[in-house]
Formats: sequence, C-alpha cells, structure tokens
Amino acid sequence: MFNIKNILVKIKSLLYIIFILVSSLHAQRKTALKTDKEIEGYKLIPQEKVFIHYNSSLIFAGEYLYYSLYCFNTQNNQLSTISTVAYVSLINENNESVFQHKIKLVKGRGQGDFFVPVAIPSGNYKLVGYTQWMLNENSGYFNEDISILNPYQGNQSKVLVENDSLLVPSKQSLVNTNFSSTKKINELKLGVTLDRTTYTRRAPVKLTLECNAFQNNKANVSISIRRKDTFIKSIPQNTIGFSKASIDGSLEKKNISPGTLVFLPEMRGELMYGRILTSDSSLPIALQNVGVSIAGEVSDLKIVTTDEKGRFVFNLHDRNNKNEVRIQVLGENKGKYVIKLDEFPEIKNFTNDFYQFKITTSYKNQIEKRSVHNQIENSFYGVKPDTIQEAFNMNSFYGENIITYNLDDYTRFNTVKETIIEVVEGVWIKKDANGNRVFGVRGNYPEIGAKQMPPLLIVDGIFIQEQDKVIEYDARNVKSISFIRDKYYVGAKVFDGVVIIKNIDETFLKTSKEKVNLAPIQLADLKTEKKYFNQRYDSQEEYSRIPDYRNQLLWRPNVVLNNPKYDINFFTSDVAGQYEISIEGFTNDNQPISIKEYFAVE
Repeated sequence: MFNIKNILVKIKSLLYIIFILVSSLHAQRKTALKTDKEIEGYKLIPQEKVFIHYNSSLIFAGEYLYYSLYCFNTQNNQLSTISTVAYVSLINENNESVFQHKIKLVKGRGQGDFFVPVAIPSGNYKLVGYTQWMLNENSGYFNEDISILNPYQGNQSKVLVENDSLLVPSKQSLVNTNFSSTKKINELKLGVTLDRTTYTRRAPVKLTLECNAFQNNKANVSISIRRKDTFIKSIPQNTIGFSKASIDGSLEKKNISPGTLVFLPEMRGELMYGRILTSDSSLPIALQNVGVSIAGEVSDLKIVTTDEKGRFVFNLHDRNNKNEVRIQVLGENKGKYVIKLDEFPEIKNFTNDFYQFKITTSYKNQIEKRSVHNQIENSFYGVKPDTIQEAFNMNSFYGENIITYNLDDYTRFNTVKETIIEVVEGVWIKKDANGNRVFGVRGNYPEIGAKQMPPLLIVDGIFIQEQDKVIEYDARNVKSISFIRDKYYVGAKVFDGVVIIKNIDETFLKTSKEKVNLAPIQLADLKTEKKYFNQRYDSQEEYSRIPDYRNQLLWRPNVVLNNPKYDINFFTSDVAGQYEISIEGFTNDNQPISIKEYFAVE
C-alpha cells in the first residue's frame, strides 16, 4: 500500500523538478539533467506503459482501423495522470510511418481511428503506441501486427502466395466459432448475455453486461462488434496477455549522471518543439524571441526564447477548433526567418519482426465482394456520420478584465484610426522610439515617457507586430475593439496594456490592404473523444432505401461500467455471417477484462 503522506511529498517534488526542467529547456526533444536534484526529481516520476484495443488485425483499403488506448502508471498500475498526450503510429516493414497520431489523454484514456486509403499497399505493418516519457526506457511500448489488404493496387507480391492448400481455412474453423466464454466470465465476474444467438438482417440486438461482482469497483472497457474474418491473420494481444507481460514498475531507472539527456513527460499539455532558420549569416538565431499565436473563438499566445542553435519549445495546454498556429520571430527582421516544427517524438529502427500475412487466389471472390461492400458504404458516409465531442472552452490568455466597445453600438467610421479617436476612450495613436505609429493604452500606472512600451496587439486572435498596418485598416470590417489597462507579461516580454480587435468574420489577414506575412502552420490533429455512428432501424421508413453493408456493427471506445447492469443496443446489417463481440478493459484495481462472444446473422 502507498502512504498518502509520502505520495503528496513525491508529487510536490515531481512538480518542482518539472518546473525546473521546462524552464531550462534547450528546445529539443531531449533535455539535459544538470544537477543531482534534477536527477532525483527525474527518478521520482513513475514510468508508463500503453495498451491498445483495436477492432481488427486485418483492415481492407476503404475501411477504418479503430483503436482505444489505455496508459498506465507502472508504479501503482492505475491509469496514468502523468502524460496528457500519447502517440500512435502505423509503421511499415521499412520502418516508415504510414500515419502518426497525437492522442489527447484524459486520466490515461484516449482514442482514435484511421481510414485506410487506396494509396497504401497491401502488406504487413506494426501498430505502435507510446508516450514521450516512455522513450526514456526501452520498454513499455505497445506494438502489435496489423495487415492491410488493398485489392485496388496491382502488385500483391507482399501478401500473395501460390500454394492455395497452405492457407485455405478449414470448414470447421469457419463455422465452429459460437463457443461459450463462460470460464472467462466466471473468472472476471462479468456476465455477458445476448437476447438471441442468431439474428436476421437489420434486426435489433440487445447485449447486456452484468457487473454485480464489481459494482463498487468500477471498470473501463472498449467494445468492438465485427464480422469474423475467414482469413488467417495475426491474433491481437488481449488485456490478460498484456498484464502478464507488463514491465515491473519497481525496476530501477537507467544509471544517469549530470549531463544525461532525457525526454520530458507532457504533463501540462503538448510540448511543441521548433527551430528558426535564416539564410542571412548576419542575423542571429540564438536568444531570439518567438511569438506563437493560436487563433479561434478563444485565443492563446506564447512568447519563448531560442537557444544557441535557434531551437525553441512551447507548451499547448489546450487547442481551439483550428489545428493551426502562427509563429513569428519578434523584431524588424521577422520575415527573414523560416520556422520549422517537430511535432512527433519517433521511435527509430523499431523492429524487423513482422507477422507475415498471406492470401491465396482462392480468396478472390471474398475479397471482391467485401471491397464492393466497402465502396457502397463509403458512398453513403454522409448519412451515417460520426461526431466529434465538443471540447471544453478554455479561457482567453488575456483573461476577462477587459473594456470592450462593440462598434455597432456607435457611429461607424472608415478606419481604425478614426474609430480610436472618436469612439474608444483609453486608447490613442502615438509613435514609438523608431518613429513608427503604434497604439497607446492609458494604463493604471505612471507613464515613463519615451520608455513606455507599445501594448500587445491581438487581431482575430493573432499577435500582430506591424501595428501601423492595423491603424489604417477598414473599420467597417471590425466587430469590436477591447483593451486592458494593466501591464501585460508574456514570457520575458513586457507590454503596456493589451489592444484586442475582432473582425466580423475574422478576415483581417485576408482583407488588409497592407500585407501581413503570417501564414498559418498546420498542426497535426489531436485525436479527441468522438461519438461513433450507431445504425438504428427504429422506423421502417428511415434508411429503408439505403444499403447497409457494415462489417463493423459497433465500436464503443470508452465505456465506464459502474452499475449492476449495462445494456448496449445495436442493429445487424445486410451482411450475413458470424460476428464477434470483443470486450477489452480493466477494473479500477487493474484486473484485466477480456471477453469474446459470438452470434450469427442469417
């Protein structure tokens, strides 16, 4: 058992060391531990391990790979609260990434999906899951075999063999799948019952999970209901196998000494790494201030400083709906720099041990039929959409202590300059030390003449340095002008107040006559919670003329079991065959749950 007092002491030490590490970052994926105290703090942070439940180890082009991720603290075997971001990749036999996903972790849980396009060839792949913190240890990564079958490409040499007799499944292996999983259910004290064992097409199905034995000990599971493949393929690892094979959380960390480079845990959001480059040898790349703007309904701004090699790092606590940032070097020469971002910590030379999935020509009819079904399903995707769960809105970085003028409440003027003079009390136009026109804010502090700094200017959520270009902007496009009187600190920079301008359609960068060079940098998607479409036939008319060739009847990536019974309702499709219910997960005391159940559709 863990002593609560000791845990609190460890957490305080952990937070202290993370503060030291982040504040002394050299803006690279690895950070040097400089002192014995930093090393001690590093050792206090438990390591992590990852398990992924995915819907199938064989995916056709035109189908989705669905996955549900569990991240554990290896010290107490509970879902981890250390990392807030995980990474999932699909790697081919040349150790090249087919996709790289960032997964938002909420109390150790995350999810994602990948639509397999026709550009990806048939072959054998690895599904890999990890956190940046796990890269410090050569263990704990999740890796499982995934095979892709793409009949739309001519070259099938990776998966095709000539000897049909080696791979044709026996009749018994195809039919005798409706076995009982009573032993597993009794061991785990989780009952799984279906209202029937055989169903007609487009029929309702009721699946009941009976959780009486651990109703006071909650569980978290993911559920996949999918047509059973007739192909011989890799068998996914289940939670029982994962628990037996997991690394021992009490293992000592590698011997380290001052100067050792380590990966930091992403405890407070995404750590985004980047570098500034320039072809002008007279311009420095060291100790340059870099501004990072995140626009949207609620905006964010970071100002960070580069190291001696021009590298920088910033922390994204949250994201808006737009997966883009605008990054600029502060100062008059900002247009002479190029920004490069490094978003993914990668595992190099991961493995050469790939499952060798093979097919024979005897599967030709099955492959063609399934491919036609996939094409039809994809053509009707618009009437069967998934939905993204709405994210919780974060607060604007500049807070709520602002004075706002909604311009529709006043006489309209042609330019922002005229509007400032005639309408907005507390803001004026002045010249800075270089003779450039800038905004001024009458603050709640004494003015110091020429030493007074310009205010921070935010237009449509974007940090704008060229304030003179905004001063002559067409005010008829402007929705509101706001300002903050107090001094404002962002990173190492100090601003005399803040001016916030919002356009009616957030169109400043598009409609400004004066060019402002702030092209957005597109970030990789951060996979968040999604509600997957669940086909229903409650009405005879609804969907009656729409074909239903689903092989995947249901995917529920995050189901919390905290009641004596949990009912799941879904409908069969027009595809006959044997279907598999796969339930994987863990109780709150980390007991694995792994159940397979089967039914038929005729």
